[in-house]
Amino acid sequence: MHMDQKMKDLLSEASFYGLMAKRYEYVDPQKHMHFYQKHFQAAMKLEQHYMAMQGSHQSHHMMPREFPMY
Repeated sequence: MHMDQKMKDLLSEASFYGLMAKRYEYVDPQKHMHFYQKHFQAAMKLEQHYMAMQGSHQSHHMMPREFPMY
């Protein structure tokens, strides 16, 4: 999979906030929620960017609904 700079940046941001959320999970619930919300937002941006990249590359590939069902 090719990762452009934006994807790398979003992945780094989501990872950082995820680690910070874990750090405060049992120590400071307020900080935990603050960092978890930031992690969740960054993860959603990352997913949107990834899906947009996949969409631009699937113009000549099978669409997900065209995969055979087993």
